[in-house]
Amino acid sequence: MRRKVTSFFAALTLGAGLVAASPATAAPGGQTRANDRMEVFTGQLTVDHVKKLRALGLDHEDIAMGKAQGGKVPIEVAMSRAQGEALRAKGVPLQVKKVKGKSASERSRTLAAQGNVFRPYSGAGNIREEIVKAAADHPNIARAVDIGKSLKGQPITAVRVTKGARTYPTRGSRPSVVFQAAQHAREWITPEQVRRTMHHFLNSYGTDAEITKLVNTTDIWFIPVINVDGYDLTFNPDYRMWRKNVRDNDGDGQVTNADGVDPNRNFPYKWGYDNEGSSPQRDSQTYRGTGPGSEPETKVQDAFISKLKPKLLVNYHSAAELLLYGVGWQQQTPSPDDKIFEALLGDDEHPAVPGYDPDLGAELYITNGDTDGHMGERHGVLAYTPEMSTCQTISAIDPNDPWKPEECASVFHFPDDEKLIQQEYLKNLPLAIATAKSSHSPDKPVSVVGKTTPDLVADAFEVSHGRTQPVAVTARKSLKGLTLRYSVNGGRTVSDSVREWKGGERYGDEGRHYYGEYRGKVRGTKAGDKVEVWFEARNKGKKVSSQKFTYTVASDIGGKVLVLAAEDVTGASPAQGVTQAKYTGAYASSLTAAGYSSDVYDIDKNGRKAPHHLGVLSHYKAVVWETGDDIIPRATGQPGGTAAKLGFDLELSVRDYLNEGGKLLLTGKYAGFAQGADGSYFYEPDYPAQPECTTPSDPPCLPMFNDFLQYYLGAYSYISDGGTGQDGKPYPVKGVGGKFNGFAAPLNGGDSANNQDHTGSFLTTSSFLPKKEFPQFATSAPIKWDRPGGAPYDPRTGSWYVYSGQADVSYKRLTRTVDLTGKTDGKLSFHASYETEPNWDYMFVEARTEGQDDWTTLPDANGNTQQGTGESCASGWRAIHPHLNHYQGQDCSPTGTTGAWHAATGKSNGYKEWSIDLTPYAGKKVEISISYVSDWGTQGLGVFLDDAKITAGGATLAETSFESDLGGWTVAGPPTGSAPASNDWARSQQAFEEGAGVTTKDSVYVGFGAEGMSTEARNDFVKRAMRHLLG
Repeated sequence: MRRKVTSFFAALTLGAGLVAASPATAAPGGQTRANDRMEVFTGQLTVDHVKKLRALGLDHEDIAMGKAQGGKVPIEVAMSRAQGEALRAKGVPLQVKKVKGKSASERSRTLAAQGNVFRPYSGAGNIREEIVKAAADHPNIARAVDIGKSLKGQPITAVRVTKGARTYPTRGSRPSVVFQAAQHAREWITPEQVRRTMHHFLNSYGTDAEITKLVNTTDIWFIPVINVDGYDLTFNPDYRMWRKNVRDNDGDGQVTNADGVDPNRNFPYKWGYDNEGSSPQRDSQTYRGTGPGSEPETKVQDAFISKLKPKLLVNYHSAAELLLYGVGWQQQTPSPDDKIFEALLGDDEHPAVPGYDPDLGAELYITNGDTDGHMGERHGVLAYTPEMSTCQTISAIDPNDPWKPEECASVFHFPDDEKLIQQEYLKNLPLAIATAKSSHSPDKPVSVVGKTTPDLVADAFEVSHGRTQPVAVTARKSLKGLTLRYSVNGGRTVSDSVREWKGGERYGDEGRHYYGEYRGKVRGTKAGDKVEVWFEARNKGKKVSSQKFTYTVASDIGGKVLVLAAEDVTGASPAQGVTQAKYTGAYASSLTAAGYSSDVYDIDKNGRKAPHHLGVLSHYKAVVWETGDDIIPRATGQPGGTAAKLGFDLELSVRDYLNEGGKLLLTGKYAGFAQGADGSYFYEPDYPAQPECTTPSDPPCLPMFNDFLQYYLGAYSYISDGGTGQDGKPYPVKGVGGKFNGFAAPLNGGDSANNQDHTGSFLTTSSFLPKKEFPQFATSAPIKWDRPGGAPYDPRTGSWYVYSGQADVSYKRLTRTVDLTGKTDGKLSFHASYETEPNWDYMFVEARTEGQDDWTTLPDANGNTQQGTGESCASGWRAIHPHLNHYQGQDCSPTGTTGAWHAATGKSNGYKEWSIDLTPYAGKKVEISISYVSDWGTQGLGVFLDDAKITAGGATLAETSFESDLGGWTVAGPPTGSAPASNDWARSQQAFEEGAGVTTKDSVYVGFGAEGMSTEARNDFVKRAMRHLLG
C-alpha cells in the first residue's frame, strides 16, 4: 500500500493528523549532455597560474591543492571542460585527469556500473522510500514528514526522531537539532552520513541508554537530501559532477552548465553582497539565482527552520575534510559564538572528526547567501558545515583494498564501497551525537575532544594611547553581574560596569546568541601608567574571572590624528639600515599645518606589532597610515613571494577601526602592493606560534588577498606603476573633484623626500560593483595622475567615447565604408587607449575593398602595431576565430591567405594616436574596421576609442568624437565563424573610473607617498584629505 508521509505545514496546523503525500517523481533520464560537462583537471601550477584559476570564482570544494615544491603546487580542480580547456589554452598547464585512460566523466560510467551502495533519492528501493519505511517501522519514535517540494515537484522528506514523534508538538519543550545533506548534488557521501545516523538513533533506541535518553528528550530531524532534483540527476553518469539544482536558466529545455542555481548561495541573508562570495553569472558553479530565496529548495529550508527553530543545524558537504563555522561573507571575522564551535569542533591538533580541520568558514574563501549564515542570523541557529573526506583520503587508508588514491576520478567520487562508507560515517558519528546532546545547553556543548567553553575571554593588548581606555571581553550571556576590574600602577582595584557591544558599521552584530562582546572603560590614567585589567561575573552563584592582562599608557597621546608609521625599516624588503620610521615628522608637521594635533605609532619601535584597534586606534578621529620606502612587510630571512604576518595584522586592525567609525588616509609608493597582487604573496597565519612563512604556497601558508582594498578602500584593481611614465618617472598628481578639486603637485620635487620610484593606480570598486546595486562599496577617484593625453579610461575629449566592453571569445568590429573614388590618397586617424591581455588579445585595423575578399590588417604609422602573433595563435585561436586565417598562417607567421598581420596588444599606458594609411585603396571604396579580438578567458579592461577622423587630399571626409552618435561608424558584429559576444562596441561616458587616489566616505587611498611632495604641496594635500574625512 502507499505509505503516508506528513506534510510539515499540515503537521503545524493539524497536530497528529496525517495527509497523503504525492508519490515521488522518477529520477530524470535520457538527457543528452552538451559539450560542457564537468571534468577534473590536474597540473603543477605557479602562483600566477593559481590566480587565473581562482578568477573563475570556483568554490573551495572544487579546488584541492597539494604541498608545493620548487615554486609549483600540485592541484586538482573540478570545472567544466570549457573552463579547463580555456585555461589550458591560456598557458595554465592543466590536463584532463585520466584514470585508467578515462576522464572523470568517462570513469563515472564505469563506477556507476560497478557500484551498489550509493542510490538515487527517488524511485523504488531508493533513499526516500527507505527513510519513509524506516519511520513507519518505528512509529513510537519516528515520523516521515514532507517539508516541501523541489523545483520539479519532488517531495523533500525529513524523518523526525523523538519520543512520541507522531503526537509530540512541533515546537514543544524539547530542544531540536537538524542534520541535513546533499545541498550540492554530487556530494554522495553526505546523504549516507545522515541516513546512517538516522538508523543509528532508530535502531539503538531502547538498547543504548545514551541514545534512548537523547531520543526521549530531544527533537531530532534528518534530511538526507535537500537538492533532490540535482542529486537524482547525478546518477546519470553524464551528470555525475553536477552541483546545483536543475533550474533551466536559459529556458532551452536542456540541462547544461548555463543552468542551475547553487542552493548554498541563494539564501536571503547577505545574498549578492558582492560578486566574489557568489556569482551573478548563470554558468558559474556558485550562481546565486535571480533573487534572494528564488529557489523552491531554499524556500522549503527557510520555512522549515523558521517554524522549527532548532538549536543546532549540521549541513554536511564534501569533499575537503573541514569543519567550517562562523562568519562566511567576509574573511577573518570572528564572532562571540565562535567559542561554542571551538569547543564543539575542536582545533587543528584535536579536531572533533579525526583528520578534519576546524576553521572559520571564510578563512580562504568568502560565501554570501549561504545556509549557515542565514540560519544563524535570521533564525538564531548554531549552524556548521562538515566537509567530509575526499576520495583520495579514504582510498589511502587500506593498502590492501581495491581503492587507490591515484585512481580517484575526483575528490567527490567517494568509493562506492560499504566498508569505506561505513568507516567515514563512524568517524563522523561521535560529533553528530555530541551535537544532539549540545542542543540542551548550546553554550556548554558536549565536546568529543574534551574541550569546554570559557566563561570570559578578555581582549588583551600591550599599549594604550588614551587616558580613558575602552576594554572588551567576550562573555557567556547567561552569566550574572559582569563587571570590569582594573588596577593602575598596582593600586586599589577599581570596578566599572560594562555594556554589550552591538556591532559596528558592517560587522560585529553576528554570532552573538549565547556569547557577546562587552565593553567597559578604564578611566583617569596618564602617560606611563601600567594598568592591569580583568573581568568578573557569577556563574550559578560562583565567581568566575577572565585572565588578567597589563597594558602601558604610551607617552605620545592626546592628539586628534594618529600617524601609523608602517615603514618596516627593520624588515627585509628593502633593508633600510635604520631602526625607526623616517617620515613621521613630515606627516606630523603637515597635520599641524592643517590644524590637527597628532601622535605617532611606529611599528618598528613597537616590536613590529600592529596597533590594537581599541588600545591605540580608537582614540583618534583619523589615522594616517604611511608606508614610506617599504615594499612588502617582510621579516629578515623570508624569501620572495612571502610576507610577514604584520601586513595582515595591520589590515585587520585598521579594518576594525574603520568598522567603528574611523577615518583613514593610506599613503605610500607601495601601499597595498602585496594585497593588490591578490594571492601572489603568502604569510603564516599562526605567527608567532609558528615561524614566519618561508614557503610561498598554500599550504602551509595562506595567500594575501585584495578584499580589504576592494571592499573598504574602494580600489578594486591595483595597477602597479600605473602612475609612472615611460621614462620611469612618476606623473604629477591633480585633484578633479570634492575636497581635492584644484589640487596639483609633482612628485620628487622641491624639498620632498625624492623617494617616489614606484606608483600605484586604482580602478574604483564602483566601476565593477555599481553604486546602485552595491551602495556599501560606493567609491570615487577624485585624485588623478596628470598624464599627457588624458586619463587612459576617460573620454579623451568631450564626454563620450566608444568602448569595446569585456567578453571572452569575442570578435568586435567598429566598421564603416570610406569612399575614396576620385581620390589619390586617404588616411584614418584616431586615438586609442587599451589594456588587453598581452600576447593573447589584440586590437587592429582591418580592411578590404568593398565587396571583395582581399582582407588584410593595416600597420599604424606611429608604431603602435607589431607583427607578432603571440600565444593565442599558437594555442589555436583561429579555430574560434577562423576569419583570422586571412592574416595569420598555419605556422602562426604574420601572413595569411589574403593579407598580413599588424596589431597591438598589452597596455598602451594612456591614449595613443593611430595613423592608418588608406592610400592603397585610392580610387575605390574601402570597408575598414577597428577590431578587438579576445581568446578563451582572462580579460584586460578592453579598448577605448575617441576622436576618429578620415581625410583625403587634405580634406576631412568624416570626423567624430562620438558625442551624440557613432558618427557614421556601425557595430558590425563578428565575422562568419566567430560566435556572437555577450557585448560589443558601444558609446560610453566612462567605462571605468581610474585614479591616483580613490575615496570612500571613510577613506582616502593613494598610490604615492605624500612625503614625495614638497612641504607646501604635502601640507595642502593632507589638509584636503582631512577635510574629506573629517569635514
